[in-house]
Amino acid sequence: MPILPLPQTLCYPTHVPPPSLPPNYALTQRPTRPRIYTFSSWSHDSMFLLPPRDVDPTLTPVYNISVALNLNPFVPLSYVTTVRRGIDDEGEFVGEFELAVMHSRAIMKMGNHATRMSNVLRKDGHSPRKFLWEHGEVTLRWDCRTTLDDGSPMCICLDLRSNQVASFVPPPLDASPPLPSATLTVFPDGHELFDHILLSALAVERKITLSF
Repeated sequence: MPILPLPQTLCYPTHVPPPSLPPNYALTQRPTRPRIYTFSSWSHDSMFLLPPRDVDPTLTPVYNISVALNLNPFVPLSYVTTVRRGIDDEGEFVGEFELAVMHSRAIMKMGNHATRMSNVLRKDGHSPRKFLWEHGEVTLRWDCRTTLDDGSPMCICLDLRSNQVASFVPPPLDASPPLPSATLTVFPDGHELFDHILLSALAVERKITLSF
């Protein structure tokens, strides 16, 4: 009987994930330094969160963010913001939140769990620009009291141990166009909390703009 050669073991470079892993797995692994992610321009009903060019020269979106208007006649008029992984609405669902325009109704859904937003996100102390996010075992604190020289607000995100895990800089609300791109800087430890950081940052910004 002929001797068959042993099957070869496939080896993958450290910067390329095996095919069995999600496409953006390498992007969300813990890096050694902070990464600045950029929000693309708004187009129709969605936008993307793009990785740094030095991490992914193709700028393949890490997350897809869409917004829809809820016109259900039995609930107050509201906006629904949905976050999915990847480039389109076929990507894995991360979470969504719904905020009424002229009403206190607010719903948060992450994974398969839906609840009132007040059970997840609420003001932290007396400042209208400080927020506490508590979802499962994840606790984040957002402090948006800083304003940059160009008028852009800067929100600092701390974890339960008061370590900075992210910073979020949306464009200034009252600036003349063209507006600068919003950015989300995620620190090494923050990549383990990326879903929570992004969803809470968007919710915080929406709550601030609705109260502007």
